[in-house]
Amino acid sequence: MLPRAAAAFGRASNALIPATRQRLAARPQLIVRRNISLLPWKRNKVQEPLPVYFSRAPSQSSPGAWRGRLGRVAFTTFALYACWQIFATVVFDPLLDWAEHEWDSLSEKEKQEMEGFAEEDEPILFLPFPFTTKEVQQPPYKGSDPEWAMFLAVNKDQQLQKDIKFGLAEVIRRGVERNPAYVRLLGGNIKLKKMWLDIIYPPRPPARHFISGVVVDDDGIYWGDRPIDSLAASHLNMAIYPKAVAMTVWTFVNFLFKQTAQDVAKALGLGSAPAEETTWQSVALNRWREQGWREQGAFGGPGKQPAGAPAQQPQPDKQPAGFPIQTAGGDILGTPFSGESQLDPRIQAALQAASLTFSKNWQPAMQPPNRGCIRVDGLIELQGKAAVMAVYVLGWYDPKQRKFMGIQTGLKHLIQLKQRPAGG
Repeated sequence: MLPRAAAAFGRASNALIPATRQRLAARPQLIVRRNISLLPWKRNKVQEPLPVYFSRAPSQSSPGAWRGRLGRVAFTTFALYACWQIFATVVFDPLLDWAEHEWDSLSEKEKQEMEGFAEEDEPILFLPFPFTTKEVQQPPYKGSDPEWAMFLAVNKDQQLQKDIKFGLAEVIRRGVERNPAYVRLLGGNIKLKKMWLDIIYPPRPPARHFISGVVVDDDGIYWGDRPIDSLAASHLNMAIYPKAVAMTVWTFVNFLFKQTAQDVAKALGLGSAPAEETTWQSVALNRWREQGWREQGAFGGPGKQPAGAPAQQPQPDKQPAGFPIQTAGGDILGTPFSGESQLDPRIQAALQAASLTFSKNWQPAMQPPNRGCIRVDGLIELQGKAAVMAVYVLGWYDPKQRKFMGIQTGLKHLIQLKQRPAGG
């Protein structure tokens, strides 16, 4: 009985399974078809989607939107006006009060002198900006200019030309006599041997310098240019673009890095015998070491010096890089480090190379010549008991004041009168 009942129950269950499966919802499967085929009749065209357009509701300008915009404009205007008033009160009012107080403290005579010196186009306040300095060349002299008439007078006076040349040579000779290092090298009793000087009349006045900035005037505030002293412009340019200092630092770092790298490679046994350097710093250092310049205390470079102290003591065959050679210091630079220095040899050599680079590239700001000055340049040869020295000279002579306004010198060569061959 039980087996028969179990079989009947199994048949009933099998009969119910198809009905149950028919009631389940089957998930539809997407049939993926290839749109690309090699057969032209099997290619399916891709249907582009149709655009859908939605109706836009008509815009209606509400009074609230206009009130919001006007409010923002009014608030911005009020904020800018308030900021300007605060700036004027904090910055301009104290300056104006200070100027008024200084003016009231002057006497009547000083006020008249100030009014006489004041120019009509002078602004109330000028705020210069850096990197805006420019040099403007002046137009050539005209035949009606008083400077040109002075040039003609000097050109006709031969005695005055001789006095100008001998005066410049005497200034150089006295300057050399005041330098103990050159007196020792020349042997004393320094005399003028020869001179090759030319008088040149410049065709135009010296250039003028201008700087741009904010000008505060009675008419308002605007951007403009104002003249600046040429010497001040040179100092400003040297401060903004320190070429000599940058090259000095680069020489020191480069020299020290090379020496350290060679020492490390030598210690590890990786480096071969270093090749002889041919840089001008190394050549100059080697020459000075060979000739005993350390004991003499004359460690100079082809740098620049003012009148009365020509540049350095180079070799007779060493020619200057250009003419005129300006000068930087009044005397020959002493040896920066003596033989008793406790510095590391690498650092000492790097500092010496940096000193040479600085003395070579340093160009001090020179006072520019005045309008109407005459240029006098050439060579002056001085002779002492032991040596002969030739000096490059460039000077500016003012015929109105009858004196030199600026002199630049540079050493051409210094040759011993009694030369001996090297031993060997």
